[in-house]
Amino acid sequence: MYRKKLFGYRIIKCIILKEKCVKMAEVFSEWLEKLKSKVDISEVVSSYVHLEEKGSRKWACCPFHHEKTPSFCVHSQTQTYYCFGCHVGGDVITFVQEIEHTDFMGAVKILADKYHVEIPDFSKRDGNSALKKHKDKLYEMMRETANYFHLNLMGDAGKPAREYLLKRGISAQTARIFGLGYSIGKQQLVAYLISKGYTKEEMQEAGLTDMSQNGSCIDTMAGRLIVPIINNLKQVIAFGGRVLDDSKPKYKNTRETILFNKSKEIFGQHSVKRLKLEEPVNELIMVEGYMDVISLFQSGVRNAIASMGTALTVEQSKLIKRYVNKVIICYDGDSAGQKATMRGLDILYAEGLDVRVVSLPDNLDPDEYVRKYGKDSYLKLLVEAKPLFEHKLNVIASKYDMSSPQEKGKYAVEAMNTIKVLEDPAMIEAYIGYVSKQTGLSIETLKQQFDQSETPVIQIAKPENNVSMTAFDRAVRYVLYGLFGGVENAKCDCDLSQYITDANQKSLYDLYRAKKDSGLNTLEELMKEEENNIEVRPVLDEGSKIGDEIANTYFDDCVKKIIKEGDKKRKRALTKAIDSEQDEEARYIMISQLAQTKKQ
Repeated sequence: MYRKKLFGYRIIKCIILKEKCVKMAEVFSEWLEKLKSKVDISEVVSSYVHLEEKGSRKWACCPFHHEKTPSFCVHSQTQTYYCFGCHVGGDVITFVQEIEHTDFMGAVKILADKYHVEIPDFSKRDGNSALKKHKDKLYEMMRETANYFHLNLMGDAGKPAREYLLKRGISAQTARIFGLGYSIGKQQLVAYLISKGYTKEEMQEAGLTDMSQNGSCIDTMAGRLIVPIINNLKQVIAFGGRVLDDSKPKYKNTRETILFNKSKEIFGQHSVKRLKLEEPVNELIMVEGYMDVISLFQSGVRNAIASMGTALTVEQSKLIKRYVNKVIICYDGDSAGQKATMRGLDILYAEGLDVRVVSLPDNLDPDEYVRKYGKDSYLKLLVEAKPLFEHKLNVIASKYDMSSPQEKGKYAVEAMNTIKVLEDPAMIEAYIGYVSKQTGLSIETLKQQFDQSETPVIQIAKPENNVSMTAFDRAVRYVLYGLFGGVENAKCDCDLSQYITDANQKSLYDLYRAKKDSGLNTLEELMKEEENNIEVRPVLDEGSKIGDEIANTYFDDCVKKIIKEGDKKRKRALTKAIDSEQDEEARYIMISQLAQTKKQ
């Protein structure tokens, strides 16, 4: 009976929810028509391209493809546009989506802000309107902070940072384009923002400050060159900081906040968007760091972007897809950079992108290479970029001794498994021929091996096969996430190795202890272990579940849980060992250990 009542309640709840959704859709539709009635498509388009009036229509060179004769038409009467060259068209929202490389709601927000139309609150939660106002204030504070840092850089106090930029070949003009800045010290930013009416709580919420050991509020980027991180709507959402010497860590990003989710952002969007308005952009170059992007821009390579110090994510690949259909991966030449390259390939390929890979020689990063050899040499490397599967096959081949028949056979088996995911018969045949040339094996033999191979599944994220999900494991993972820099100021003075029994988790904890004194216990260092340790991805996933506002408290609770549960495990193990031990002296020693454990 109870289940029937519960089932009936759920049906009624679903009906009510559906009615609410229908009502909200009607209200939003009415509001959208109101917004469109205030928007003039000619005015919007003319803010991006020059329009010339001819008859009842206005014409321009299309902003979506390169042309010399105008074929892009705007019809004011119908409030639509159409290009007779590339055959794109739509209304004003479609235009903003395409030109700003954003989604539907992103375009709506841009238009609403431009025409000062308030977006209605459709959230079920009370206070959403207040939350929006609060976020808008934080965005304004971030913009104010970026301006403050930039003025520091250009002023007398910024001389050390300017000298550093000069040494790296970065001009004052490039510094202005990217809004580069300098953080003078630990207290100056705090005092400045307070004078502008912002609170210390707001600074901390936006990731600008931390609490020192004595309880004072300090700038997290003190003494660093500052790089603003700007989102798709041209809002400053975070900052990156680079030390001016060789101290560690060299780079530091704003922690994740209400404004900033690093797995969903790409550095360099604003310069790429500006470039697309000036000339056709058919491909993007994905590099590792923001200094690579800035240095390439300085050399004249303006279509570079960078992930936010994380392994490439699905969200980032979708964002890239909005701009281009082709991406060239150009990570650092060291082994860690090569591993990062391999991690990102399948994600980009699964999104339908044409993926190419550049391998830089002599362990150089793109910044170093372009400064040493120049733009033309770098562009030549890009032209020679290997297609995704050719690069994969070359990497696989490097693992085997091709002079050994047995090793050559093993390579052929792995190579056929690799190209099995291809759907185009012509591509499959071409790569079978490629492997035949590498190995000297006949095409017929390789085709037989191909037919016997199982089609692999492209893994977008490393699966947690045979990985336990107990509360204790989750606590260990979050503590590891915190110790590797995922939680600001996370500390654990006791040795947890005696409690961590999982071999993969223990390996990561040992890695943390080996790197903490050198300041290399960062999430970037952790992610380099992803290929070798199945626990890395669960650790990162566990860390992403907890908001920054409770992160430190949750971290401390997890440490306590590890110690408490670890002691329980030790007691159970000792009790079991005591019961089975026949030697009286050994039993006495174990009983003493058990008593000591209980006392602790």
